Amino acid sequence: MISRPAFEGIFEAMQVPVRFIELLSNNNGGYQVTTTYTDNGAASSFHLLIKLPASFLNAAVYFRHDISTGKNICLVLGNRLHNMKPALQQTFPSQALSSGRQIQTMASPFMIMSVLTSEYVALMEPERQALDVTVRELEAKTGMSAHLFDESQRAAAHEHNALLKDLHVCEGLLAFFERTTQFQVGWIEWLHVQQAALNQLRFGTCELRNLPPANRQPEEIVASSMSLCASLSRERLEQVRTLRNRIRIQLSVVGSDRRG
Repeated sequence: MISRPAFEGIFEAMQVPVRFIELLSNNNGGYQVTTTYTDNGAASSFHLLIKLPASFLNAAVYFRHDISTGKNICLVLGNRLHNMKPALQQTFPSQALSSGRQIQTMASPFMIMSVLTSEYVALMEPERQALDVTVRELEAKTGMSAHLFDESQRAAAHEHNALLKDLHVCEGLLAFFERTTQFQVGWIEWLHVQQAALNQLRFGTCELRNLPPANRQPEEIVASSMSLCASLSRERLEQVRTLRNRIRIQLSVVGSDRRG
């Protein structure tokens, strides 16, 4: 494990804002944008600081675009990074991603953020599928479900205490998942706003149609990708809320059976 002084040394060498270190210990997640300026008042660097909730996506991202040079630095910390490396290597095949070198993201600085966002959104789907299966299995045990179920799976009366415990555990997991997905929706919408803000700094306009021809298409691709990610996350949020309501119904059913 890397010590805090070692982390601080790495961040100092990369000129990472101190606030990013403060975000790392925040379990709830958060994000911030910072623009630094030269002595004559010109925009110098554009910084994004992101910490994802600890429950499902315990990760953090620092992104910086140097406006004068056009170079980007992106630092990603987390415990599921091995899942992302193939996608990053496919998008940036000429970069040695493991070397910590600066990444030049072609015509759109936000390309790296678009790829990371897509990957983090995709990581949530297997978790959602697993919770969906768990809810259906618990519904089968109570016998109260809109889905067809195997009568042999129905829990006997003496198993209701264990079933009640499983229902409460599932409800807790759904609450964590709902919170993470809700955060993800807000984070992606925030990134949309920051893409426009960076375009304003780079080109003097935040309207995609007014960008130089060489930059318009890459920025439109990034914006379209993040719009899709936002849509997928919003629909996933609605589904997990439905799953949580279904578990609450099962809790009522088992509670009524015990009282009866």
